[in-house]
Amino acid sequence: MHTKTAFFICALALFAFSCGSSTVAPVSCPADKDVLTTITDTDGTQYKVATDGNVYRVVGTSCEFYLRYFEPNFETNAYEHRGDSVFLKSDQGPFPTRNVFIEDFERYGSFPDLFIQKPADTDRYWNTMTLQGPQSPTIADYVALRTCILRGTCSFRDNRIDISTDPLNPLNRAMKFSAVAPSASMVTSKSSFESTIAYFGKGSELWYEARYLFTGAPPYSIADFESQWFDQSPGPRIVFSNGALAIENKFGNKLKTRQSSPVPVPIGVWVTVKVHFVFDDQMGRVELWQDGVKLIDVAAPTLPLVNAIQTNIEVGISATSDACVVYVDDVRLSNKPF
Repeated sequence: MHTKTAFFICALALFAFSCGSSTVAPVSCPADKDVLTTITDTDGTQYKVATDGNVYRVVGTSCEFYLRYFEPNFETNAYEHRGDSVFLKSDQGPFPTRNVFIEDFERYGSFPDLFIQKPADTDRYWNTMTLQGPQSPTIADYVALRTCILRGTCSFRDNRIDISTDPLNPLNRAMKFSAVAPSASMVTSKSSFESTIAYFGKGSELWYEARYLFTGAPPYSIADFESQWFDQSPGPRIVFSNGALAIENKFGNKLKTRQSSPVPVPIGVWVTVKVHFVFDDQMGRVELWQDGVKLIDVAAPTLPLVNAIQTNIEVGISATSDACVVYVDDVRLSNKPF
């Protein structure tokens, strides 16, 4: 399965990372009707995100081009609508988007069997993975590694993903995600797989649940809900804050929602994590449960922009600064409550 995902190396701090200053010829700021959002960073600098897909930095009474955030026609170029059904365009033909599935990992004979690799694989949910470690630190490195693993021409290097026996129940199978610490030149280490065939737009609701077992100190993030068509794949994600679960919006000013009375996540036992998002660029909703107990319920932006489509469900060790191992089982995704 191939999608037209774009990767960018340098991006605005408000969206992911900070770039060095540069001299850019001033231009007229976009008209108010063409501005999707305006963001002010911690230094007081203002940025306008426009309908043309560009981010402009405000300089006095003028603006200067800052970065390309999205392609204006990404929805038309990437999707085909047939009545109520939406299909993702790919090099191998249209593929149905999927907002509902249940995955217990019991049916796969080998690791590559997990992944969508041709249009006929409509009974599978995952289509890519990221193994970003010291031996595969760059995008080119881990894309090449992913390709050869799925082709069966190489094996894992440092970070790895395995279909494993449940450490607490030998009759059960689960996914085991292992990551080493990032090297000094890396921002993070990752060991995760993704479904990039979802389609959640403004007003949509996403329900996600999975069981997790942490063998030691947990990673920073364990599930990301992203838009592949925007620079740095923005969206909300489930993270840890001082040993307890929290929600971080990986866009804008990166708002983090923490529990008012944090409940620590237990180590060495299975814990069920559930989230619910109502997607909206202004007043969405965020709910989080741990073992059936609601810990977060707030109104907050959940879309990076009004025209965003959240497409990626990333599961596993989606970011860590330390070596860790995480088991995941019984993943559920839905656009309706369960």
